[in-house]
Amino acid sequence: MLLTHFDPEVGLPPRWLTPGGAIEPQEDVREAATRELLEETGIFVEPEDLGEQVAIISGKWLWADGENFHTFTDYFFELTVQDFVLDDSGWTNDERRDVLEFRWWTPEELLATEELIGPPGLVPFLLNR
Repeated sequence: MLLTHFDPEVGLPPRWLTPGGAIEPQEDVREAATRELLEETGIFVEPEDLGEQVAIISGKWLWADGENFHTFTDYFFELTVQDFVLDDSGWTNDERRDVLEFRWWTPEELLATEELIGPPGLVPFLLNR
């Protein structure tokens, strides 16, 4: 699984996150996923070629001042790629500031790490796959 090491400029500890982002108005989940995949990794696929939707994870993130929560619903698709080279040309200025690195993780590595992995619920989902 490809994760980015993200250190948000809001006083929270760094965490590893899946590529993704918001769904725009009038955009369906599959269209949003392919747009975000292109923006954050440089990988282009047509929405119908994205792969199987394998999970929906909803919950709350502790955010900003350590007291406020961000409610989320994340949709996950399974896509296998070959010869991947990250293209960050679609990143925003905030992403350029906040993304420290990226790397591929095996499920075993995710289960063994003590680093923060997000979204909350991702690692338990992998345990049940």
